[in-house]
Amino acid sequence: MSVTLDLSRVSGAVPATKPLINLSGLTRPQMIAALTESGVAEHGKAKMRATQVFRWIHHRGVTDFSMMTDVAKETRARLAEVFTIARPEIIERQVSKDGTRKWLIRMAPGIEVEAVYIPSVGRAGALCVSSQVGCTLNCSFCHTGTQALVRNLTAAEIVAQVQVAKDDLAEWPSDKDDRLLSNIVFMGMGEPLYNMGSSACTPPTIPCATCWCR
Repeated sequence: MSVTLDLSRVSGAVPATKPLINLSGLTRPQMIAALTESGVAEHGKAKMRATQVFRWIHHRGVTDFSMMTDVAKETRARLAEVFTIARPEIIERQVSKDGTRKWLIRMAPGIEVEAVYIPSVGRAGALCVSSQVGCTLNCSFCHTGTQALVRNLTAAEIVAQVQVAKDDLAEWPSDKDDRLLSNIVFMGMGEPLYNMGSSACTPPTIPCATCWCR
């Protein structure tokens, strides 16, 4: 006697969860669209809400929607259900005698990049951010060139490097007159011109309105 198992009606299967959208990588127009499409904000209020959220993320540097005190609690809860503003994991942090700082940052499993802050560059100091994991140029003077290209970083992952540095340098709010970070350059890991979709420092990719590049 043969027995056939019918698994089509087995219940209890765990549905795939939709990844949270990282608001840190969105421009204001993109954020307005995201808030509207997700139902977090009504069409008529989406622009105002996006301005509030954008400022909390890029001016105040908050990492939790509950800290956005001028946003209604119900809206904050809904934001947390659909979006994220969490920082990536810092694997290693090094500080040299001259004040140079280097962070090894894990964006996702197997996706690690470096960002380096160099003091006394420009008006105050410069942050070198990565645009790719690995590289394809094979420059003889660069160790990164010996590593195969894994993938381009997203806009949110590039912005996260700036956020990590500003956290460590205590650079919030962003308009501090005595801030240590005044310049941002694309160096380190990857070639930004090969990642124009997310790393070029021109609208609509990175929100330079926060004065990072001034």
